[in-house]
Amino acid sequence: MKTTLRAVLSIVLLIGFYVLALGLVATLGMLGFGRGSYLDIGGTTAARALILGSAFMLLFTLVYILGWVLLVRPSPPAGVRLTPEQAPELWRIVRDLAARVAAREPDEVRLVAGASAAVTDDARLLGLIPGRRRVILGLPLLQAYTVDQLQAVLAHEMGHFSRRHTTTMLLAHGGRTMVVETARHINLFLLRGLLTGYARLHVAVEQAVSWQMEYQADRYAVAVAGRDTMVSALREIRVVATGWDEYLEHHVNPAYDRGHLPEDLFGGFAAYLAECREEIRERSVEVATTESAWWESHPPIGERIAALRFVPDVPVILDGRPATVLLPDLDATSGELQAALFERTDIGLLPWDRLAPILAHQFARDLADPLHRAAARLTGRADADLDQLLDLFAADRYADLARELGPGTDAEEGLKALTAAFEGAVEAAAVDSGAAAWRLSWTGPPELLTADGEPLPLGELVDLAADPATVPAARERLAALGIRVAAASASPAPA
Repeated sequence: MKTTLRAVLSIVLLIGFYVLALGLVATLGMLGFGRGSYLDIGGTTAARALILGSAFMLLFTLVYILGWVLLVRPSPPAGVRLTPEQAPELWRIVRDLAARVAAREPDEVRLVAGASAAVTDDARLLGLIPGRRRVILGLPLLQAYTVDQLQAVLAHEMGHFSRRHTTTMLLAHGGRTMVVETARHINLFLLRGLLTGYARLHVAVEQAVSWQMEYQADRYAVAVAGRDTMVSALREIRVVATGWDEYLEHHVNPAYDRGHLPEDLFGGFAAYLAECREEIRERSVEVATTESAWWESHPPIGERIAALRFVPDVPVILDGRPATVLLPDLDATSGELQAALFERTDIGLLPWDRLAPILAHQFARDLADPLHRAAARLTGRADADLDQLLDLFAADRYADLARELGPGTDAEEGLKALTAAFEGAVEAAAVDSGAAAWRLSWTGPPELLTADGEPLPLGELVDLAADPATVPAARERLAALGIRVAAASASPAPA
């Protein structure tokens, strides 16, 4: 009853929000078109134009957001549509869950890239007119979940469309979206402050409705898969989301920027997650350390887990199989999804064991090339290699090289840049000489290993090259490692 009253009050506040906004439009219009009789500021042409512009922008935002929420049906996310023939067991689970939570069956199941699972409906009029219903499944999530965990999350998402959610609650939740989006799209300072303040009031009243819908959907999940399974699914989704973001940032995006992609994007993520799962878990946080945005409609995951402790558990038959078993032709499906994600046509596809070394070598050469060019300018040569760098070090011309490398930088920053560039030059020379090779590492940067399988002693070589008196020893150490110093800068990257 308390939630229903809040839902009714939030609908009243929704009406009041638009009364307030339209009242502001009317007031600004009167001021802008007046002859100074309403307010002296309206007497100047510039002030009138500003006031009328503010009124127009507010009215446009109101109409745009209202039309977007009430009428516009969003486009489906980029992904692969899975038919009942392609994934029969998955469709059986989806249909069974819809029946168990008293929701209409979905019209489509779509596989996407991302650590998420959702059920969407292209509904209009704040959800009163249903539209095409889609189950959205992130392949990275399927790679991390068991069938039990996937069922729990899908039961939660299906629960949002249960007929047990009253029309009043749906209207209240949809109205929240309208109020929040309108306030967030107003950029005029005074109007933004006023409308945002009202929107915060609306959210404070409606919050209990949205949170109650989430808690109720969590109870649906417990009834389907059990309490422990739902708790583990909530905890794991943050791990997968963190891991997917890191995988893209550190491994995939650098390759894409250089014109490459792995042959198996999602297989690489599975390998990355398998090796780094516990480290990722430590980096991910169950409860956000920062306060959620005021418009956030979901309770924090930690609070949802705490609330589940008071939900009666139910006996269930566990299904601990990997959720990917629900995709009979996983390789073909993941390949089709990968092809749909990237727009560039000039991309080279390589297996990870070749891609990682190529990228690492390119990165080393990118570090070294500015230093080779700086050495060429100082020596008057058309080109310079590691041999000339060592000659300049022996002549104690570190400062000259640092200035050429980064004009205008202070001594400390110049020294850091010189050190990093020299490390890149040694790494590139070691690979070009066949004395070392890069090896993929999911837990950190690629490792540069010698023919004996030992890490290249880069720190030792840098220390020897950092003193003119020990540069001859640096040459001897490089020769002992089989690293050629002559013409290293002109060698091509490994294929």
